[in-house]
Amino acid sequence: MADTTSEKPAGGARRFASLLYEAPYLLLIILGLVGISWTSISRSPATTYWVVLTPIAALICIFAGWRHCPPDARLRMVASQVLHWAAVLVAMYVITVSVVHGMLNSDATGLVLLTLLALGLFTAGLNLWSWQICVSGAFLAIAAPVLAWLEQAALFIMLLIGIVLIAVWFLYWRRGGGGSEAA
Repeated sequence: MADTTSEKPAGGARRFASLLYEAPYLLLIILGLVGISWTSISRSPATTYWVVLTPIAALICIFAGWRHCPPDARLRMVASQVLHWAAVLVAMYVITVSVVHGMLNSDATGLVLLTLLALGLFTAGLNLWSWQICVSGAFLAIAAPVLAWLEQAALFIMLLIGIVLIAVWFLYWRRGGGGSEAA
């Protein structure tokens, strides 16, 4: 009888290695969503958060590009990514400066900064031919209007949830699940 237990760790190790491989891209999505949440809750632009997040995104993009780039083109790729993310950072700074002058509220600022991060990720992914970075950027780009809609429609969503809960309770009660039947 063959011992099949030795195959399980290899499969588990492959899954774990695959998860570690995808972790930087998931981290970008999580950090982007945390940034928009923090900006919306704090009612201030949270400029420091976005200033720190942008170089983290640049480092993840450089790391992703490094693996696929020939050794003689790596320096050019790094310089290109540094300039790309510096431009994104300058655009974010311009947005936060406009907040100082009262042109945008904190919710709009958070959405614009998230959109800039998403655009930066998507274009960096195109430049590096990294579909994972493109998908991360596309997800954050879609998340920006969805989050804006959710914030505006919070009362409507709560009403819908309440109606669904009442309907479920009513159906449960009508079918005799309310405890009125004897065992």
